[in-house]
Amino acid sequence: MTENYPNIKRLLETKQCQGGDLTEAHLVRLNLNGADLSGVKLVLANLNGTKLNEANLSGADLSFANLVATELVGAILSGIDAQGVNLLEAQLENANLSGADLGFANLVKTNLKKANLSGSTLDGANLIGAVMNGANLSGADLGGANLGQAELSAANLVNADLSDSRLVGADLSYANLKGANLSSANLLYANLTGANLTEANLSGANLNHAKLDGAIGLPQTETTIITTKSAKESPKESPKESPKESAKVSNRSPATTSNLAYINFAQSAQSIANGGNSSFSIPRFGIQ
Repeated sequence: MTENYPNIKRLLETKQCQGGDLTEAHLVRLNLNGADLSGVKLVLANLNGTKLNEANLSGADLSFANLVATELVGAILSGIDAQGVNLLEAQLENANLSGADLGFANLVKTNLKKANLSGSTLDGANLIGAVMNGANLSGADLGGANLGQAELSAANLVNADLSDSRLVGADLSYANLKGANLSSANLLYANLTGANLTEANLSGANLNHAKLDGAIGLPQTETTIITTKSAKESPKESPKESPKESAKVSNRSPATTSNLAYINFAQSAQSIANGGNSSFSIPRFGIQ
């Protein structure tokens, strides 16, 4: 846009544009490494493939901007307003995004390895396949975000809000989730090996097929035992079990893929319908 021309010219000549207005600017595939764009307005700007490594964009407005495949390694983006920004496959390793607003942003396959996202807002963001190994997400808001297949190994998620988030197949091995809110989160097939879940809220979370080897702080449940006996069978008709067989039956419990036990309600209901008895114990958190 013609009204932005002076700011664009200054940026290209000096790599300085603090507080400038670059709304809808076309800045594709430029080398702006180390540029000072603090407080700049880049709403709807196109920075596809641009190099902004070590650049300062603190406090900038990047709402709905196009930063597909943009390089922002080690960049300062603290406090930015980047709602709806497109960072598909962008490189943000070691970047500082503390306090950033990335609500509903596109971060699919984005590299955020060891990035600082503490206190950031990522509610509703798309982070499918994002790489966040070793990233700092303490206190971040990830409510409703999609983190399917995301890599979060050894990430810091202390007190993070992950309620209603989708973490299907995500790698959270050795992540620190102390005090995190995982209520109603979908952790199907997630890898939580060695993760710290101390004081985490897992109410309503789906941990089916999750890997929990070595995870600490998991709420404990009672062993679930289901016993059924048909009323139609008389004691004489029922085959007697040997002590060894009886011990095998009493030690048998439903197969699970996580440390949490589940009840086979379908089996129990069928037994009752046939006139039988069914006794089982419902898993309760906090029972050792």
